[in-house]
Amino acid sequence: MKSPDVLRDVVQTLEDTKKRIDSLKNLSDKNKKKALVLLEEAKTNFLKVAENVIEDNEELANFFLKRAVKLKNSTTDKFIEKAGEKEYMNLVSTMARYSKVAPYDFSGKVRELQKAYRAFLFGMIPYYIVSGFYGVAYALTALILVIPTLLAMLSLRKRGSMGLLLAFAVMPIPIVVSAFSIRYGIYAFTHPEEIQRIAEALGRSIAFAQGMVVLVALSGIASMSLLLYASYMLYKHRHAFL
Repeated sequence: MKSPDVLRDVVQTLEDTKKRIDSLKNLSDKNKKKALVLLEEAKTNFLKVAENVIEDNEELANFFLKRAVKLKNSTTDKFIEKAGEKEYMNLVSTMARYSKVAPYDFSGKVRELQKAYRAFLFGMIPYYIVSGFYGVAYALTALILVIPTLLAMLSLRKRGSMGLLLAFAVMPIPIVVSAFSIRYGIYAFTHPEEIQRIAEALGRSIAFAQGMVVLVALSGIASMSLLLYASYMLYKHRHAFL
C-alpha cells in the first residue's frame, strides 16, 4: 500500500508549514497560535491514519498531500498580504477538517456511517405511515418534510455537511410524533372505550381496531428507536462530513 507513505509526506509537509508560521509578519499572534494548534492537531490525526491504514486510497492521499503543499506554499507574508488573514486561516481550518475526515476513508470507519444512513431512512418511514392516522395537519407536516428528508439522504451519502444539518432539522418532529404514538397506544389499551370508539369510527371489528392501535404503537417505537440511534451516530461521526 502506498497510502501510508503519502500520508506521512502530508505529516512532514504540515510540520514544515508550522516552522514557516513562526517567521510570518503579516499574521497576528492570535492567528499564529490558532494556526499552530490546528496544524498540530491535523499532523497528529494524519499520522494516526498513516499508522492504521486498512483500505488503500492513494488518490485521496495524494489529494491531501496537494492540499498540504498548497497550504505550505501559501504560508508566506506575500500571500497573506494579498489574500488576507481570514483566507489563510480558512486554508488552515480546511486542512484540520480533512484530517478528521481521513480516518473514515482509510480505516474502514465509513461502514459505521452506513448504519446511521439506514437508521435515519428506516426511522423516517414509520413516521410517514403513522402521520396519516392523525389527521390532515399531521399529514401535511409529513408532506412538507419529504423534500428535506430526501435532500438529507442524498447529501449524507455524499458526506456533505448540509445533509447532516438537514437530518438534525428533520428528526425532532418525527421523534415527537413517535412519542405521541407510543403514549396513545398505551392509552388506548388501558381505556377499552377508546378501542370501541376507533372500531365504530372505522366501521370495523374490535380486533381490527386493536390491530391498528398495535401498528401505531409499534411504528412509534421503531421510529423513535431508529431516529434516536441515527441522531447519536450522526453526531458521534459528525467530523466525517465536509
